[in-house]
This record gives sequence, structure tokens and C-alpha cells, in this order.
Amino acid sequence: MSTAQSSTSTGNAGTTAVRLLIDPNLETCPDFSSDEYQDVRKAFSDDATAITALTTGWTKSNDKRKLQWSAQAAEDEAARQEAENLRQEAEARASAEAQKIADEERAEAEKKKPKLGDFNADNAPPSFVEARISAFAQKKLEKMEYVVLWPFTPTGLKEAASAAISSVEDTSSFRLGTDTNDQLTIHSGPSSATHKSMKPDEDLSWHDFELGHNRFIKEIIRANWSKRHVDALTQFFYLIDTHTLREQKHGENILITYAARYRLDWHRTLGTDQSFNIARINETMLHKIADEYFYKLRANEADRCEILIPLPLRTGSYNSITLPHFLPLP
Repeated sequence: MSTAQSSTSTGNAGTTAVRLLIDPNLETCPDFSSDEYQDVRKAFSDDATAITALTTGWTKSNDKRKLQWSAQAAEDEAARQEAENLRQEAEARASAEAQKIADEERAEAEKKKPKLGDFNADNAPPSFVEARISAFAQKKLEKMEYVVLWPFTPTGLKEAASAAISSVEDTSSFRLGTDTNDQLTIHSGPSSATHKSMKPDEDLSWHDFELGHNRFIKEIIRANWSKRHVDALTQFFYLIDTHTLREQKHGENILITYAARYRLDWHRTLGTDQSFNIARINETMLHKIADEYFYKLRANEADRCEILIPLPLRTGSYNSITLPHFLPLP
């Protein structure tokens, strides 16, 4: 056996094949005429015959190993190529998966990226630019939550404009709450920090109340409140504006108080069994609110009424005492 044949492997047919470790093309034929092969030559009739036979036998064996080497090299190349193909396919799959993830992330980022809306090139600029409401009021309306009328009054709109110019408008706040499993959670919501002088509806002047609710109606339409709710609120404010109580002294203050209380209660009870039609004025409650208003008015006037009664003292000075004094009903 040649020294080149020192490794074995199992072929496809299950037979054991010798794997060549040295290229037989690099082998040289031994010198069979040398003393090293003298004993081998004795097996032949003479040295010439021995040398020829030995040389022929080695050459045939070498040629056979050359063919085996070529086949072995071809198999090795095929295995190497298959491994390379598998590696390239794995790299291609990994690259495709990475590209897919990158494309999805890019598409998601593109969705979140702020976009400018389109515009109509044929439309001329409007003749009037309306003041914007604050982000606080806008978020309240978008969430269809109750909001006082102050942000929609002239002063409230000026506050929003000033906050926008100075870039100090705070549009978020956080509060603690619980979920359905009574677990503590943090809820985010709009902040009213923009409106430093915000007042409840009861404290509005009639001028601010009227302008405020008119702008409020426009904004809830823009915020896509349902037509049914918009119509009810529109009718409600119309009935307040045209109520005959406005003709009486303090009537506007009483109507504003009624509107403030019932609009809040209407919004609070929406979707419950206690909900009601806000477009119907409850005259009984309106009169009770009027009685309450005048009672407080008389009480305040009594607290402020001070009567000076001269009492003779040795020093010649006067003492003052406060007596209750009630105003007649208007």
C-alpha cells in the first residue's frame, strides 16, 4: 500500500474507501534497480524483467491513485461549494430578515413622523384669522370631556396666544388613579397651566359668557361632537340668551349660574340613567337658583352694612356698632 493512503472514509455504497492525503501527481517512481530493491528483484528471472515489472506495476498503481485523487478533489469541491451555498443562503435570509425589520421600523417611524397637511393652491387667504384655542381646551374637546367656557372667552383666547408665542403652553399633566383591578396607575391628561386666570362659569360676565359659549359651539363642531349633542347645547344656550329673566335686575347672573350648573350636570350624567335633555329649561330650579342668589345678596349686604351711633364718652369720641340691615327684595 502506498504511503499516500493513510485515511479512510465511508462511501455512498457503504464500502470503506481510502482517502488520499498526498497528491499522487507529486510522487516519483522508485529506482527499482537500486540495492534497496535487490531482494524484490530475486523473485524474477533476472533484474531487467524485475525492474520492468516493478516499474509497470507502480505506474499502474500511481495512475489509479491519480484518478482517485481527481474524483476525491471533485467531491471535496462539491462539498465545499454546497457549504458555501448554504452559508450564502443563511446570510441572505439573515440579511432579508434584517432588511424586513428595518423596513418595518422605518415604516412605523414614518407613521409617527409629523406630516404637513396639503393645501388648496386655488384658494385665496381668508379675510379673517380666528384666534386659536389653547391645547388644554383642544384636548378636552377631542376627548369629549367637560370644559369651562373660560378658554373660549376673549381673555382665554389671549392667554392661549401668549402661551403659544412664549412656548410655555403645558399640554400634559399626570394624576394617580386605579384600573379595573384596583391597581394604582398613572393617567395623563391636558393641563390648564395656560390659563392662569381661569374662572368658573358662574363668575363670568354676561359678555364673556355669551362670546364664550358661541365659540364653544363652533369648536365642538370642529371636534366632531355628534350633531345630536351639538344641537342640544346650541338650543340650550339660545334659550338662556333669550330668556325673559334677562330683562330683570340680576337676571343675567342668575341665568349664568343656572347654565353653569346644568351644563356640568348634563355632561356628568351622559350615558347614565340620570341623563336629561339640556335643551329644556327647568323653570322651577331656575326660580330656586334666583331665590338662592337674592338670599346671598341680602346676606352680603347685611354683612357690609355698618351704622354709626354716637355714644357720649368722657373723651368725647364715638363708638361704632354693627347692626343687621336687610335690603328689600328687588
